[in-house]
Amino acid sequence: MRAQKNTQKLCMHSNIVYIGRMNASDTIDFQLRWGWSKLARLYSSMAEHNGISLSVGYALLSIEKEGTPSTKLGPRMGMESTSLSRTLKGMEAQGFIERRSDSQDKRRVRIFLTDEGLVARKQIKELVIELNARLHELLGEEAVAQLLEGLSKLNELLEAPEQLIPTNWAPLNDNTLASS
Repeated sequence: MRAQKNTQKLCMHSNIVYIGRMNASDTIDFQLRWGWSKLARLYSSMAEHNGISLSVGYALLSIEKEGTPSTKLGPRMGMESTSLSRTLKGMEAQGFIERRSDSQDKRRVRIFLTDEGLVARKQIKELVIELNARLHELLGEEAVAQLLEGLSKLNELLEAPEQLIPTNWAPLNDNTLASS
């Protein structure tokens, strides 16, 4: 019983109660999802003001000047192939991209930005820079540095997600880990 009281004090000291229940807002994944959801809505509304959807904005920023293989674009953007295909078709219809055969491997297709796509990319890039500058201003440089460092460390840990699984839990299969 005494050990339980000490654990409870320790958990209360950190404002997180792990005994029996845990508030969703006290978890890292909740804060990431909640924050990303709000940030994505903000980006989306700002981009749509310029006539560009959020997914098109990400694609514009993800396509390299020397073209990007279509197979690399989805994973880079965290987008499933069906959603990516729909986004690319829309971008092609808007005149933002063109598809060309890869000069070294004719079986592969590379995505290139057109002149209109480069203009749209510049607008989106400016939006991202301005929003991030404002976040730096409001949060402060030290808080931003700590946040970026923490997120970078989290991404490193998630590169080998099996290390995060408690030893008393059944391991996830390789397909589950690969799809995340």
